[in-house]
Amino acid sequence: MSLTVVAAALPAERLSDAVIGLAGLVGFLIVPTLSAWLRLLLRFLEGESLGLGRRRRLSSLSLLRALSLTALAAFLAVQWQRAGGELRELRYEAAVLGPSLQGAVIGLGLSLLYSLGWRLLRADLTRARTRRRLGGLLRG
Repeated sequence: MSLTVVAAALPAERLSDAVIGLAGLVGFLIVPTLSAWLRLLLRFLEGESLGLGRRRRLSSLSLLRALSLTALAAFLAVQWQRAGGELRELRYEAAVLGPSLQGAVIGLGLSLLYSLGWRLLRADLTRARTRRRLGGLLRG
């Protein structure tokens, strides 16, 4: 009899872990998806300016990136909702909202840390290139 209870509890625990993990992945993809769409919007608005220079066109690679990130985030969000629904069916009154929000906030925080680290690395690379070009140490 105890073997049946353990076998029934194992999928619920795995499903609970899947809900938290999918929420974390969706939270991790929020920042890159929004930044890709904002980058496209800014590129579009800059291209419409009435300057004397050549108009910059939208990059198909940036459009593909924004669409693929949106599709991936939407797919993971749908799977997250399905897993939450199955967990509620498996366990009556299962707590899904709290762990889901916790996973999404952790994923969002990791995404922000990753973006900040990447930005700092790019700034260091730009600074090193400038030093090599000018042939000496820069002040400030």
